Amino acid sequence: MTQRSALFVFGALLVGINVLSAIWDIRNERALVERNALRDFNNLTALLADQTARSLEATDLLLRAAANNISETGVGDPAARTLRLKDRVSGIPQIRAVLLLDRDGRIVLSTDERSEIGADFSDRSYFTQQRDATVRGRVVSDPFPGRITHRWAFGVSEPITDKSGRFAGVLAAIIDIEYFDRLYRSLDLGEGGFVALLTRKGVLVTRVPPPRESLYGARLPDTGGVRDAIEREGRLSGWSTSLIEVQPTQVLLSAAPVPDAPLVVAVGAPERTVLAPWRTEAIRVIVRTLLTSAVMLALVALAARELMRRALADGRVQEGRRLAAAEQERLQKRLRQAEKMEAVGRLAGGIAHDFNNVLGGILGYGEMLLESAAQDSPEQRYARNLLIAANRARDLVDQILTYSRTQRVARGPVDFGRSVLETVEVIRGSLPEGVTLDLSLPKEPLVVLGDPTQLHQVVMNLCTNAIHAMAGEGTLAISLQAVELEHEDTFADDTLPPGGYVELVVTDTGAGMDAATLARIFEPFFTTKEVGRGTGLGLSLVYGIVADSGGATRVTSEPGRGSTFEVYLPRVDAEHAAVELPEQPIERGHGERVLLVDDEKPLLIMTAEQLTRLGYDPAPFSDPHSALASLESMPSAYDLVLTDEMMPGLNGTALAQAVRRARPTLPVILISGHTSPMLTQMALAAGVREVLKKPVQSRELAAALARALAA
Repeated sequence: MTQRSALFVFGALLVGINVLSAIWDIRNERALVERNALRDFNNLTALLADQTARSLEATDLLLRAAANNISETGVGDPAARTLRLKDRVSGIPQIRAVLLLDRDGRIVLSTDERSEIGADFSDRSYFTQQRDATVRGRVVSDPFPGRITHRWAFGVSEPITDKSGRFAGVLAAIIDIEYFDRLYRSLDLGEGGFVALLTRKGVLVTRVPPPRESLYGARLPDTGGVRDAIEREGRLSGWSTSLIEVQPTQVLLSAAPVPDAPLVVAVGAPERTVLAPWRTEAIRVIVRTLLTSAVMLALVALAARELMRRALADGRVQEGRRLAAAEQERLQKRLRQAEKMEAVGRLAGGIAHDFNNVLGGILGYGEMLLESAAQDSPEQRYARNLLIAANRARDLVDQILTYSRTQRVARGPVDFGRSVLETVEVIRGSLPEGVTLDLSLPKEPLVVLGDPTQLHQVVMNLCTNAIHAMAGEGTLAISLQAVELEHEDTFADDTLPPGGYVELVVTDTGAGMDAATLARIFEPFFTTKEVGRGTGLGLSLVYGIVADSGGATRVTSEPGRGSTFEVYLPRVDAEHAAVELPEQPIERGHGERVLLVDDEKPLLIMTAEQLTRLGYDPAPFSDPHSALASLESMPSAYDLVLTDEMMPGLNGTALAQAVRRARPTLPVILISGHTSPMLTQMALAAGVREVLKKPVQSRELAAALARALAA
């Protein structure tokens, strides 16, 4: 075989390897997309099932207390009894009405004034099952259309007995299915995605988006054995045939039982929606493969041409081939690095926009809860811990953005003991009942140079790892102390010079680790947990933060004898710690009219309530075009404009320009989840007075409003 033939064979081999690699990547990407989607659906069904159970639990508590009282003391004055029931129902939005039926199924009293006293409801299953004693205690009925509102509902009932213990009637709460529809409609599952509530026997209670009208309250056909699996096991997870569509459609489905109720929550999406990200990635891989294969073939052709032209110089041709391969590898490395950084940038931007919107609601309502809670009450402590955790999350988003820009995190003097105490307060309420917490902190401050959020992550990840290792039973011991190293101390991968350090020790009584596991625990993405329970990044993040802060980490463990993590950080003088200045009173408005614009409706509602509590008169708009139309029709009706930046159709900067044209002197404040010098420059040029970064705390917002109105 000539060198020219060997070169073409080599090129064909490279292209073949490139194509096989692409096929492998596409197959793995599909499996990853399916696994991630199913994990998200499983988490969502568990959350919705728990939420539904809590709604029924509140209803059940009300019914049981009222039914027991009526059984013991009788109905008494119907009007007074009705008023008491109305008062109790007012705080439970899912209850449409509460009915008291006698032993014949006729209405004795109702919290809905439109109900006809004496009307016969003896055909309702929530009455017949109680009367015939087919179920003891609470009964949850199949759905039915209301006789007055004609809206779908289902009943939850408790029996009423006379003094002899005989059946005397039923106390029933009529649960409005629209309550669950509103909850489900707030979820975004993509095109064709759905959330459904069914009974264990497969009767459809509700579905978002809604099905055909005839399917409400109907027992769904057992297409593909879905209903049988739900009825037999109470749950389902995986690919199946849709229960709703006329034509058989493959859907990825997750169904979870509602605790203590004959109901099942199902979440799913059609195959086209679930696999859409995979198709996009597959197209990208195919295009990349075609381009790189073309480059490979072109390089082979050029090398072959050069080989023919320089037949008498085999050594130069080989060198050229080596240089071409090295250049190709260099270009591919640069391409892969650029793709990684682009992906990190997109991830950071998405987190900044979406996660900060979520944190905005948490911070806003948390501040209002803290303000409303009684002094030194448990609620006040819970709200304060909630705000601490939310602010840590906000700082974490900032760190991700900083990482995407490859900038180092600024460090300063931090009281490590305070960081430990704040973290313990966050995790204390979520400890399993069988886990005991043993905390030992010094009274004097122990100051280190670091970032508060990163130190919080170190403590949180070590504690979370210890809690998981104990599987619900054991002792979590946390201690902090000052230590002096008189000699150089050697760790697994680090060496600490003599000096003063702060030592954090986290010990658990869990399963422990063998030598092979200990050797890899700080590797990124290494985890011993089952799929879906861990990312393998927690301990690697701890190691990176400690090492970057000039410290070191030591781990000791044996199988069956638990684990101990020791973290050493350089200690600085306590007087260098930052001193917190007392907070000034929050500046409040005097009824000024604020045009509020944000396309995120939950955040819009929260901000409007926040403005009201600060003394302003908000006019909320979720559509920027509608807000602009209102301003243009009444230019003098508003004292200030408060708008989000990222909105479909018309962003905040463009809206500010339009506001300046309509009323040049009207102050505008812009809020954005991802700020930058360029955005600030553009906003100021558009007439914006100030740019605030999401999530905005009420104190920051109040100060900005006062500055804008005073200018």
